[in-house]
This record gives sequence, structure tokens and C-alpha cells, in this order.
Amino acid sequence: MGTTLSTLSNLAIYIALVAAGAVIGSRPAVRSRPLPWLGRLQFVALMILIVSLGVKLGANDEVISSLGQIGLAALLITVAAMGGSLLALFLLRRFVLKLDRYGVALGGKEAQEQAAQGGGKADNSLTKWIVIAVALGMLAGYFLIPDSIVAYCGAVIDFGLYLLLFLVGMDMGKQGTMLADIKAAGLKVLLVPVAVGAGTLLAAGAVGLFLPMGVKDAIAASAGFGWYSLAPTLLAPYSLSVSAVAFLSNVMREIFSIIAIPFVAKYIGYVECASLPGAAAMDTVLPVVVGATHERVTIYSFTSGVILSLAVPILVPAIVAL
Repeated sequence: MGTTLSTLSNLAIYIALVAAGAVIGSRPAVRSRPLPWLGRLQFVALMILIVSLGVKLGANDEVISSLGQIGLAALLITVAAMGGSLLALFLLRRFVLKLDRYGVALGGKEAQEQAAQGGGKADNSLTKWIVIAVALGMLAGYFLIPDSIVAYCGAVIDFGLYLLLFLVGMDMGKQGTMLADIKAAGLKVLLVPVAVGAGTLLAAGAVGLFLPMGVKDAIAASAGFGWYSLAPTLLAPYSLSVSAVAFLSNVMREIFSIIAIPFVAKYIGYVECASLPGAAAMDTVLPVVVGATHERVTIYSFTSGVILSLAVPILVPAIVAL
């Protein structure tokens, strides 16, 4: 119950920040100005967030010690979970939501305009900076930064996330299409987390057929959907080894998602980017998704992350009880 309440509390903060930014960004005095600093400030805040996340992970002895012991199983589960969720959301987007690869309704005027403009802002140069930021952060956290400073990384991550969510909302308001995007998504947006969750669990279970831990434990490890601070705690009373695999796998999912999103946006589709981070699609990875795609994708990413986050404390114990 406490975990669910904490998730709901964070959700309220995230929604409030995005909404406040959207209201400010939609004001005529703001929309009429180019504001070139907005994109630059988003980039700087994103780099601060990712470096701080890297420092926190690099300084975490559990992450480092787990790499050699259970790294292969965690890697295979992570890759399968991300691939399965990506495929499921691709099929949903193409045949049920009927959106083009830019997240626009097929055959519509906006889709034609989007194609004529070359698709939007997906840019692989963002990947370079993301990889550098993650690598430098983890190296610094492991070799250089003392624990007394690492202790503040959580606060820095929260500040960077809050700032980014506000700026994302401001950008959405400045675009002037927020309400139209929400209306276009409709109730079908609720199918996105269903597809992501189903793709994750089915693919992880398939990989479990070839792992010593088995199908059930592989599914349980993947059911954290990237929430590496909660899933291992829920699994620890059941099995410490499965808990360790879940921890490393969910850490990998967040890092790999941050790196892979620009590629998926450019070569597969905008909406599919929301599948990669799982639960983190509503918070730490949301700015990466929006930065690599378009503000219209915010509703898909945010909704998916929220529902998957709420599902974790219910789904993981349910799988263990089977």
C-alpha cells in the first residue's frame, strides 16, 4: 500500500509540473517568442539527470558485484523484454491505433505534412551525448566520487527530473497541440501499457526456457518493468538469486532504453520509444523519449509508465504466488 501511495504521490507531482509548464507555454506572450534557450536548457538538464543517474549506479556495489555473477541471465532477460515490448507496441501502433511511425493518424493531413518535413526531430546525435553521460557518470561514481557526495545524487536526479518535466510541459504548451494530442490518443492510449507489459512478460518467459532459472522466475524478474528499486525488494523473500537478477535486469533496462531510444525513434517509430523503459517511461526516461520524438508522444509514454508502475507491486507478488 505504501509503495502504491508513493507512486501516486510522485504521479501527482509529475502531472502538476507538466501542467504548469503547459499553461505557461500556451500563453500568447510565450508562444509568440522563439525561445531558443528552451531546447538548450532541456539538453543541459537532461545531461545533469543522466550523469547523476550514472554516478548513483556506478557507486552502487550491488550493481557492480552483480555484473559477473548473474550478468548473462540479466542481459538476456533485458534484451528479450525490451524486444518483446517493442514488437508488441509496433503491432498495436500499426494495426490497432493506426498511427504512422511519427505517431500521427494514418492518411491524415498532419501525417502528410510530417512526412514532407522528414519526420520530426529524431536525431542520433543525442545518442552520443547520452552514452558519454552514462559512461562518465558510472566511472566517476565508481572511481572518483566519495559516498558523502553520492548521497546527494538522488536529490540532483529529482531536481533534474522536475525541471525537465516542467520544460517538457512548457514545450507542449508552446506547440499549441496538447489538447488535440490527448483527444487524438483517446482511450486507446490505455492499450499501450497492456502491449508493453504483455510483450515484456511473454518474451522474458520465452528466454526463461533456455535459462537455469526457468520460465516463472524469468517472468518474475522482468515484471519490475525497469523499476529496479522496487522489484528486487518484492522478490527477496521468494529468492535472493531471482531478486539479484531482477535488480540488474531492471537497471539494464533503464540504461539500455536511454541509449536505444534515439535509434528506435529514427528507424522504427516514435510511439514505440515508450515501450523500451517500461515503468520509467513516466519519469526519468520521459524527457529522453520526448527529446528524441515529439511532444505528442508524451501522452503515450506517460500513461504507459504510470500504469506499469502501479502494476509492479501487484503483478510481481502474483507471479511469485503461482
